[in-house]
Amino acid sequence: MQSLIQLLPDAIANQIAAGEVVQRPASVIKELLENAVDAGSTRIDVVLKDAGKTLIQVSDNGSGMSVQDARMCFERHATSKIREQNDLFGIRTLGFRGEALASIAAVAQVKLRSRLKDVELGTEIEIAASQVKKQEACAMAPGTTFMVRNLFFNVPARRNFLKSNPVETRHILNEFIRVALPHPEIHLTLTHNDTPVYDLPAGDLTQRIYALFGQDLKDKLSPVAEKAGYASFSGYIGQPEIYRKNRGEQFFFVNNRFIKSPYLNHAIAQAFQDFIPKETYPFYCIFIEIDPVHVDINIHPTKTEVKFDDERTLYVLLQSIVKRALAQTSAAPSFDFKETPTTTDIYQSQPPAPPAMPTKQGKGPGAPKNLEPRQKARTEDWETLYKPAQRIPQPPVEKPASPQLFPSPKTSAKQAETSEGQVLFQLSGGYILLERENSLLIIHQQLAHQRILFERLLHSQEGKQLPSQTLLFPQTVEFSAADFLMVKEWEEPLTQMGFEVKEFGKNTLVVYGTPAGVPTGKVREIFEEMLADIKASGQDRLERQLFEGMARSIAARTAVTPNQKLSMLELRQMVEDLFRCTAPGFAPNGKPTYKEMPLSGLADFFQ
Repeated sequence: MQSLIQLLPDAIANQIAAGEVVQRPASVIKELLENAVDAGSTRIDVVLKDAGKTLIQVSDNGSGMSVQDARMCFERHATSKIREQNDLFGIRTLGFRGEALASIAAVAQVKLRSRLKDVELGTEIEIAASQVKKQEACAMAPGTTFMVRNLFFNVPARRNFLKSNPVETRHILNEFIRVALPHPEIHLTLTHNDTPVYDLPAGDLTQRIYALFGQDLKDKLSPVAEKAGYASFSGYIGQPEIYRKNRGEQFFFVNNRFIKSPYLNHAIAQAFQDFIPKETYPFYCIFIEIDPVHVDINIHPTKTEVKFDDERTLYVLLQSIVKRALAQTSAAPSFDFKETPTTTDIYQSQPPAPPAMPTKQGKGPGAPKNLEPRQKARTEDWETLYKPAQRIPQPPVEKPASPQLFPSPKTSAKQAETSEGQVLFQLSGGYILLERENSLLIIHQQLAHQRILFERLLHSQEGKQLPSQTLLFPQTVEFSAADFLMVKEWEEPLTQMGFEVKEFGKNTLVVYGTPAGVPTGKVREIFEEMLADIKASGQDRLERQLFEGMARSIAARTAVTPNQKLSMLELRQMVEDLFRCTAPGFAPNGKPTYKEMPLSGLADFFQ
């Protein structure tokens, strides 16, 4: 009987292994960057084409490889990091399995050029689908360059599962940041489609954080530096006022390796719970140095998940360290009341002597000389101080018109009723009372306004560009490189909504106009809200869903507040606009905009 079990061909086995290691272009970036760091590089340059789908090139000035090593590095489980079993429990390098290059070469066209520092010529190797096409000597500078072209060219099904270029680019930038943060001593650059995205010169950790996440973090980071037990903690946490709308700027590193740990994330979240609003997230970049014996990094193909032998202790230590840092940040300012020559003179000086009373020669027997009874005080002069000041007539000053909250056709001031009923009045807390068809409507003004703005913005996607209000003072908004690339993809829908933006310098936009009715002071908040929504739900949504998310974010940030007082005209206009909506009963977040109470129910209640 013929045997059913057979060994897989190397090409198929490599493709299967690639399915675990190489999931998208970002996976290739991660592996090549980690190899460059392990090679002792002081400069690493990354070049991308079409979000890495067409080209990924990583060049370094590290130690390089010999002719034999350049050929062996593409074999499965070929590694320079592991020699015996005990080495698995003392790993401090980023790569060690020897699977990455073999997996990449199985699903792409790869060219490797590498040279040792003490050798005149380097080696060039070309591999496609695990097959060596060429190997020859080449002239080059010391170091290594990997060029990965046409990822998944021989696995069309895998290529079809890749997302849009903006989504894949964002994944690449995330991996780049996770390598750049723990290695500020390395000069790293990243260029995408001939456009420089990052140029990070060597420096310290704070300089690297500012370069990656913006200068708005400057002077708003609190250091963490403490050794507790068998672990050392270092890094920075963001002060409470710079909380974020998503978890994108939270980093843990164990022995300079980025890890994902919901358990440790929870420790920091608990430490911050009394300092930041709910459903917001702090910024932190925490490094944990620990003996490799106490951590297992070999439990996941991408090595981003690790297992500690005493995770509970690390949780308690981390939470207490962060709480201590927050307490120091939030401590009340101290006042120094030490005496100075100036204060001493003030406190020791004597009050001036009162002026001598005018006297006359005494009269009558026994009267002392130069003294006489005190004159009667004049009250006329004192009384004039308390008379009302005479007002000087001033020319009348015209009160500036308040911004129009509901840009729509004007309503006559004498109009007593809306098309739907009679507005009674506005309650404190942002409720509008309306009588309609033998019922009482209680409308939440903020949620109602959100529905109005949301549908107005949605209409702009149907080719009806909304009117724009030009800002008297254009506002500059700076983004991180990843966020800037994302915002650049929105230029067309933003224009339809009524925004006028132009690129200004590196990772910066200037906003010249906003949709009519949008408060000018909330421009930055609007962009932050849109970024948070897209990061939370994914940028690979359908165009309609993406547009709705942006409209929802703008409506949430620009609607009136519950305590904002509205004029009678504004109240009437809001009610009319609300009931013109296709779904007037619900805000964009699903909450009800009004509650209807039959008047007959009131009659029954009062018997």
